[in-house]
Amino acid sequence: MLEIHAGERRLPLALAPDAARELRRASAPLSRGERAHLAWRLRSAPWRRVLSELGRDGAVLDVGCGPGLLAHLLSRAGFAGRYTGVDPDPRKVDRARRWLREDENRLFVAGSVESAPPGAFTQVALIDVLYLVPPAGRTGFVERAVGALAPGGRFVALTSGGGARWKRILDSVQERLAVGLGITRGGAVAICDGAEIATLLRNAGLEDVAVADIGAGYVHGFELVTGRRPAA
Repeated sequence: MLEIHAGERRLPLALAPDAARELRRASAPLSRGERAHLAWRLRSAPWRRVLSELGRDGAVLDVGCGPGLLAHLLSRAGFAGRYTGVDPDPRKVDRARRWLREDENRLFVAGSVESAPPGAFTQVALIDVLYLVPPAGRTGFVERAVGALAPGGRFVALTSGGGARWKRILDSVQERLAVGLGITRGGAVAICDGAEIATLLRNAGLEDVAVADIGAGYVHGFELVTGRRPAA
């Protein structure tokens, strides 16, 4: 059962300097292909910036947690709060459980964002997920994710659908291939950018919404969108 944890201060996290080596060590229980996928995800996305927007205390909800990479990076960065990862793909939840220990401070749930009770988390992370949600369903999806935030809670979203036109095309081709091969499951493959996510967050009632282009040096047009739920 998920619990409510709110009100802790936000102290930024940092990516461990030996992140690649530690990932190889920690993911040893997985198959070679599964380890390779995690290593590729680590190299191909701006995790340093993502972690810098998350605090080391409180309760984090990771919507679309996949095989648990963010949970691992949070732990290595010194996160001392409670983590809950939710993913609709039971295969990925099973993979996360095979290499990351569950306890009272870390839980993986096979299900949708509806699994999270309203107002139960001080931070919500949405990492490269919305492209799998049909555009018509994104408003409701984001509203439910925002609803999991406690008053004053912080929302951090990453999307790879921004940047130059060639980056958007590459992102669309890659994600369609991943879905077609069954690597990723979702209701659609419809790329979205930071501006769209920012609008969804504002419409869901968040304040101080900001978009940052963090795709420099990456083949994808990564954009980071942050916002805050108004304090009660």
